[in-house]
Amino acid sequence: MGKGQTKPAGGRAPGFNLAAILLRPQNRGWVTTSAVVLAALIGFGIAWQRWGVPSLEGDDYLVTAEKITVTPQPAWIHANVKADCVRSLAGMRLALLDRDLVEKVASAFALHPWVAEVIRVEKTYPAKVNVDLEYRRPVLVVKLDIPGDENLLFLDEHAVLLPSTDFAPTQARDYLRIAAASETPSSVYGVPWKSDRIAGAAAIAACLDDHWQPLGLYSIVTTRIGSGDLVYELRSQDEKRRVIWGHPPGHEASGEPHPDQKLAALANLKTDPTSTEPKTIDLRTP
Repeated sequence: MGKGQTKPAGGRAPGFNLAAILLRPQNRGWVTTSAVVLAALIGFGIAWQRWGVPSLEGDDYLVTAEKITVTPQPAWIHANVKADCVRSLAGMRLALLDRDLVEKVASAFALHPWVAEVIRVEKTYPAKVNVDLEYRRPVLVVKLDIPGDENLLFLDEHAVLLPSTDFAPTQARDYLRIAAASETPSSVYGVPWKSDRIAGAAAIAACLDDHWQPLGLYSIVTTRIGSGDLVYELRSQDEKRRVIWGHPPGHEASGEPHPDQKLAALANLKTDPTSTEPKTIDLRTP
């Protein structure tokens, strides 16, 4: 006679027990609610994949070149800064919902040699990107050690090298100049010239703005004094008028007037060619 098998207590399967619990009258309300919510979420997911995702590919969400607005560039820039920067973004998908969109656009403009600073990039709906820029301003011409008016390099106030192709040689007369004196810059536009002498000249030229033109000044010349410091001097093209500026702005010697005081002194100089003023004027003393 075979041995009988003992049936485990509560012999119902675990799944059957769970179903029985869920179907109890006191549980039916929240079970029904959960089922409805789950069905809604599944339906929303299907609808999003079918209609929602494709809608984000529409014109209201995609940024094109025409939807990027940029601070108007000044007259001295002949290149199309916006076109250059947008061209560097070619191949990138510029979607309004892309978290990196602002960074992508800002990086493209920050690398342009004519852009001094990307102040702000703002995206709005429908798809539009506004870019607020500060542009570089040429203030100084560097004449390389080659005869003639060729090989002129243009710098901004921070001695950053500007694209030479944007200038005609005749434009050099609009800026003070300094001789390179065998110094050569980096070959990359948008990068500062690594020369303290050139940097000082650029700072002085920016400070002078257009004050030098009525005085017939033409170039900046440097001399090194006993202490080793460089002293900057402004000269007319025929060298009949010489204005000793002194040290660059922010690096004045003890007792040397502030740049504003030097500019005020220049403004008081007579521009009449028959003037009997001294040919050499020293702005280092009050």
